[in-house]
Amino acid sequence: MTRLKRIATLSVTAALVLSGCGGSETDSAGDTTAPTGAASDAQTSTALSGKGPKGSGPAPDAVTIAIRRDIDSFDPHTSLGDSGAQQAFLFLYDSMVHRSADGEILPGIASAWEMSPTKGVFTIRDGLTCADGTPLDAAAVAASFSALGSNPGSLGKRGIFGPGGMASVTSDAAAKTVTIEINSPNNDMLAGLTGGFVVCPGGLANPTSLSEAPAGSGPYELAEVKRGDEYTLRLRDDYTGFFDDTTLADLPKTVTLKVIAEDATAADLVESGTVQIAGVMSTDAKRLLENKALVSVPAHGFGTNAVLMMQKPTAATSDVKLRQGIAMLLDSVQGGAAETQGLGTPRRTLYTPNIDCYTADAESYAPKYDPEAAATFLDDAGYKAGSDGKRTKPDGSKLTLKVVGNNTQGQIPQFIADSLEKGGFDVDLFVGTYNESIAKLLSDQFDIGSYPFTDSSPLPALWPNQIGTGAGANFGQINNAEFDALVDEALAVDTAVDPDGRCEKWQAAEKAVLEAANVVPMDQPTNNWFGNGVTFNAHYFKIDPFSIRSK
Repeated sequence: MTRLKRIATLSVTAALVLSGCGGSETDSAGDTTAPTGAASDAQTSTALSGKGPKGSGPAPDAVTIAIRRDIDSFDPHTSLGDSGAQQAFLFLYDSMVHRSADGEILPGIASAWEMSPTKGVFTIRDGLTCADGTPLDAAAVAASFSALGSNPGSLGKRGIFGPGGMASVTSDAAAKTVTIEINSPNNDMLAGLTGGFVVCPGGLANPTSLSEAPAGSGPYELAEVKRGDEYTLRLRDDYTGFFDDTTLADLPKTVTLKVIAEDATAADLVESGTVQIAGVMSTDAKRLLENKALVSVPAHGFGTNAVLMMQKPTAATSDVKLRQGIAMLLDSVQGGAAETQGLGTPRRTLYTPNIDCYTADAESYAPKYDPEAAATFLDDAGYKAGSDGKRTKPDGSKLTLKVVGNNTQGQIPQFIADSLEKGGFDVDLFVGTYNESIAKLLSDQFDIGSYPFTDSSPLPALWPNQIGTGAGANFGQINNAEFDALVDEALAVDTAVDPDGRCEKWQAAEKAVLEAANVVPMDQPTNNWFGNGVTFNAHYFKIDPFSIRSK
């Protein structure tokens, strides 16, 4: 064990106690290499984490990785964070700490840390530099987190600063420390910092430049760009931020991120060896799972794909009774199969078995699929059939539900529309490209659709980051005061005093959302990653750059 790893392990022992309820990535390991499609609850959380087999030696000099989405921006503070951007950020930017495939918090930019519910003090390593040669010292690191905390357009800051937001970020040059203070307790701050990418001073000085070029702190720099097609990254020979005994000699000298939207194409290219790593979420995965020459690394999402309804006050679906009735028309078994082509696992819970504080009992909180009961429920709520046989608003006016989806979501948009029509609703279905559906999502041009409430971290805090009142990714404009209050209480629990209190609060918060049908969970998706000549560790969205090795 390296000295840095020993320091970090000692420093984080108390912090890891915070993840003590339910399944977590620190559970005992299972068989992580066996081909799997749908996950079973019997699998351990480590098996669900996407841990690949041990490699035979350093990675090949050049590796090409298929990414499903183009990179919207090289600014991790303002990017929408789709899978292509998330993958790029792991190569181009460093974070304060890292999380191993086994759930251990490891050093990143920080070599050691001290945590409390409202403050973290981080010792910054000596000798770190940005890709442009600028020293990555305590002042530079503090400037990045200060910019993140004060940026109203950031979707990811809540995971670090909690619901109360940033209080201050300061640096001490002599002590080589950065201190992050927040306005309300967040016992998940350390875990949140695994996704807190540090933008270097050049990018902070000219933030508009980040849309096209990174200001990186990570192990790779951008060498060549073909927008919408591919991005060539080059390993920095001056990067020193390694952890867990990894060295420059272990990693590919160049990595190409190749935009491949179609799973069938990605599957063909990884099988032929044109692409070395690809994630496949369609039935093409079944064919590749039979190819024993390939490395298979199944990675299951943290969280679920769920049906989201617009809940701004002027929307019809702001009525909890209408949402509950709609939820009773939606079958998670059929809907999950429609969305994942049978490769995911039906879920009616917010949390999944690989997330802290998961309990299968939460399924009873959600409205149960029952079309006959839904008909009576909706009639009693005032949504009765009009002269045309379609349900109207309680005042008798026309009600048309706008269902929005895209052509990367399988058959779930059509499934939602069909289920609503069978329930007596007039439906306007739009299925466009991914970008077209996002445009409608961001401009409130929808009533209902499926949304991927999945994350890269096994923490229940992924949900308030997406449905908490005022959260940047709260596209349905959900406002559940009970949920918000319980989240604050969960994040403030002192687990040393009350080891069960954290999960009790998170489970109560889950109940509040499910009962109100703020979202209707459908499925836990699986991304089957494949390697040709290489092995690696993966999360649902992305692979770990530091883990790439020859097969």
